[in-house]
Amino acid sequence: MFVENVTRVGRAIQRVEEILLSAAILTIAGLTILNVICRSMLGFSLAFTEEVSQFCIIFVCFVGLSYASSKGRHIRMTAIYDQLPTKTRKVFMVVITASTSAIMLVMAWYALRYVAAVHDLGGIYPALRVPFYAVYAIAPVGLLLAGIQYGLAAVRNLTSEGVYISFERRDEYEQPVSQEV
Repeated sequence: MFVENVTRVGRAIQRVEEILLSAAILTIAGLTILNVICRSMLGFSLAFTEEVSQFCIIFVCFVGLSYASSKGRHIRMTAIYDQLPTKTRKVFMVVITASTSAIMLVMAWYALRYVAAVHDLGGIYPALRVPFYAVYAIAPVGLLLAGIQYGLAAVRNLTSEGVYISFERRDEYEQPVSQEV
């Protein structure tokens, strides 16, 4: 029951993240193209495009962190790990995911403190008049979600057979695709 509920909620969150990440990437691309067209053909630049693109890059960075960890698509260095027996790999994976979760949660706390400090300073972006803290607020949210994802992976490894790199994804190698020549 726990696994099914977490999986259902996790997939809903992943879907929202996919939509938001796609929209942010498309916004960056669209604004960049639009600004190039305006600058080269019409002789003026759109002042807000740089700020909106910066907002989107910050968003993609921190929401993408959560999304990548939920899909088990994070960078892994496994030369030694791959040579270990399954039981030892499982212990390593519990330690790795639990410690990464703790680090992400601590970073979320510090990011929240940073956002509060930026709020107290009261700076705003000049073109759109958006407060800095409103844009930076995504950092603690993304770090918190990533910490939860890694924590769920640790729980999954402790409660299930096999080794999992995320709550849903097993640690296994993809089979190479054989192609006819």
